[in-house]
Amino acid sequence: MRFAKLLLLPLLAVGLIAGCATNMGDIRGFNLISLDQERELGNKFAAEIEKQQQVLNDPEVQRYVERVGRRLLTGTREVQFDFAFKVVKDDSVNAFAIPGGRVYVQTGLLKAAESETELAAVMAHEINHAVARHGTRQMTQQYGYSLVLSLVLGDNPNLLAQLAAQLFGKAGMMSYSREFENQADFLGVETMAKAGYNPQGMVTFFRKLDSMGQSNPSSLAKFFSSHPLTSERIQRVQAEIADLPQKSYPAVDNAEFRRIKGRL
Repeated sequence: MRFAKLLLLPLLAVGLIAGCATNMGDIRGFNLISLDQERELGNKFAAEIEKQQQVLNDPEVQRYVERVGRRLLTGTREVQFDFAFKVVKDDSVNAFAIPGGRVYVQTGLLKAAESETELAAVMAHEINHAVARHGTRQMTQQYGYSLVLSLVLGDNPNLLAQLAAQLFGKAGMMSYSREFENQADFLGVETMAKAGYNPQGMVTFFRKLDSMGQSNPSSLAKFFSSHPLTSERIQRVQAEIADLPQKSYPAVDNAEFRRIKGRL
């Protein structure tokens, strides 16, 4: 009985979390999983994901995406994890972040983007899912604290592999709450601006994806299932950009971006 009561407390807290609106600027939302536990969970998920997905064997492409990611990190509110950026071979247009600060960019995204700024827009969004620790917060809401903790402790490796496939692998992508998606957009716009990328690139790329989804829905199925695009969402991003202090952004030399795309 005592054990059941101990489990009930965190689950009640999870219920309270699920009912609370997200403050767009607050990256320290309540999280039952510690930073160290999240790092350990991220390591375990990364090992499973890289069994299930093929990491692109091209050091030049990997270095380029790593450079874009590192530049974006200079514009985040906080960096609590040792971020890592990798490209995986998958022609669907997407990227995803896993707990602990690991971001995976799919080759389909690199092919679909027309500039480094558009690539940075999606990466900024994903980076901020990790910055605000949405992965462990969402998993705790969906599956409960006890199950997530058992994954951290390595008590159920089969379930870990299954969830890695369902949440982040080829079987699907993690579906965040509307509040978490909106917050990742909000923080992504801010991150782009602080890192010197014109955040308007997020609007243009979202519009492009919307158009591509109508003409070739299969190529964007994962993106739309995990990042539903609506006119309201695009308008919200535009409003957030309008609220930023006015500034001019340095021109981005896309020669390297085009060369990297050529390697794919």
